[in-house]
Amino acid sequence: MKRLPDWFTIPLLAFALSRLLIFGAGILGDTMLPTEEGHWVADESSPFLSMWAKWDSQYYVDIATNGYWFRPGQQSNVAFFPLYPMTVQVLSKLFDGKIILTGFLVSNLAFFGALIFFYLLTELELGSDSAKRAVYYLAFFPTSFFFSAVYTESMFVLLSIATMYFARKHQWAWAAVFGILTAATRNLGILMWALVLWEWLRAQGWAFFAMHKKQTWLDLWSGFKKNWFEIIIISLIPLGMLVFIYFLKVNFDRPLAFIEVQAAWGRENIGPLAVLQKNIIGLLEGEVNKGWLTRFWNVSFYLFFLAMVPFIWHKLGEGYAIFVLIMLFVPSASAIGSIIRYLLTQFPAFMMMAWWGRDDRIDRIFNYTFTILLGVFVVIFVNWVFVA
Repeated sequence: MKRLPDWFTIPLLAFALSRLLIFGAGILGDTMLPTEEGHWVADESSPFLSMWAKWDSQYYVDIATNGYWFRPGQQSNVAFFPLYPMTVQVLSKLFDGKIILTGFLVSNLAFFGALIFFYLLTELELGSDSAKRAVYYLAFFPTSFFFSAVYTESMFVLLSIATMYFARKHQWAWAAVFGILTAATRNLGILMWALVLWEWLRAQGWAFFAMHKKQTWLDLWSGFKKNWFEIIIISLIPLGMLVFIYFLKVNFDRPLAFIEVQAAWGRENIGPLAVLQKNIIGLLEGEVNKGWLTRFWNVSFYLFFLAMVPFIWHKLGEGYAIFVLIMLFVPSASAIGSIIRYLLTQFPAFMMMAWWGRDDRIDRIFNYTFTILLGVFVVIFVNWVFVA
């Protein structure tokens, strides 16, 4: 019997083991610990499915069930991009209209697909040993339970990694297809346009540190003349966002409504440095409680990922590093409370960790720390305590 390839078996095992942990911890936490009454129950008939539909899940379920609505100055579901809830809405017809069940299945299947593409991309960049570690680090990261929840994280990670994988293979049409879908999943999906374009520049011999050389620009011009149609294909990536903007314009006469409503969540754009300073002061002066611990983990992991950027630049290239930097700075310009969830999408950082994991001691630190925190965070999440 022919052996299944590692790009399938390793992600499958990482998926199975990590989901076994979060489902077990979720059931234990939901059963053993009391949950405050008054919270939204996603599915009255299934306590298990309801565990994975909390907080922002309500908005995705609302979009899939009732469509979009907008109220100026109030929290409105136009803040959330359409691909994930629309996919759930369409596929729910296969499951008798059961939105929560469909969302749970879409999230988990997308996550498994993301692990497969992540293995392939990391293997391409760093080799098979690093690829094996990378999928485990991602699968067991402390907030990776969001990959199984009714959230966009799994779909966004699948599409963004697939976009980059095809870009690295110089399969620009496929990169554009997945890039368009990424841009329709979350607002920061538009970054894939820049990342794919950066990869195209590299393919033409252009290099960041050779910008001052005349030959660099001559090579780029030569590549453009020969491959100009590839640029047109890549330029289609923003369509994912532009279609949503057009929808908002037609239906609400507010093409940027998804930006406008952010203020309703109490987000004030004061810049990432000011936000970080504010949270560090809060840690130093605040009382240790649930909110303090949430802030501690968000700040700690934020600083850790930020510290990785120079190493990512050196090992994986400036495109990956700039992607991580922007993905850190944009959400943290107004708040840092959900940053440990947003870090899930920064796949180059997990690739960097996998490279460091060649040292068995570092590998053990990552595995043990991530696994323990994942179990703890799941128990907290299923009991309606805000994690990220």
